Amino acid sequence: MDSLDVLRVRIAAFPGYDGENNRRLADEFVRSYLGEALVNVAGGNGEFPADVQSRIDELLLRVGFADPKSFAAHGVLTADRSADGGEVAVQDAATVEIADRVRSIDPASLNGLLDEVTQTLDRREAAMRAAAAPAQTL
Repeated sequence: MDSLDVLRVRIAAFPGYDGENNRRLADEFVRSYLGEALVNVAGGNGEFPADVQSRIDELLLRVGFADPKSFAAHGVLTADRSADGGEVAVQDAATVEIADRVRSIDPASLNGLLDEVTQTLDRREAAMRAAAAPAQTL
């Protein structure tokens, strides 16, 4: 199963990456999927130590809004780009997979997983910027 298939199985009505509007929706859907997982773990496990709760809050803020540096460039991808999303879809699928891990994590292990969530989001944003870099030179 390729990354786009994974995303379409996990996220109902996932729009894909064909066209600027679909890319915007895809970005929103992936961020929301991770955000819901973070909210569920934070709300369902009582209170965390202040440092862990602070990290969860920071991540929720990060996924609550599109990264303007990454998405502004991602939005200008031209129509001749791959509709399967390429590396962006790979990183989006990785984000969905880590969200599923967050949902099933033992609260005692959450702090380490938050490091992985941050790294996954960093790779996702880098993929968005890299995918748009050639289009910006047109």
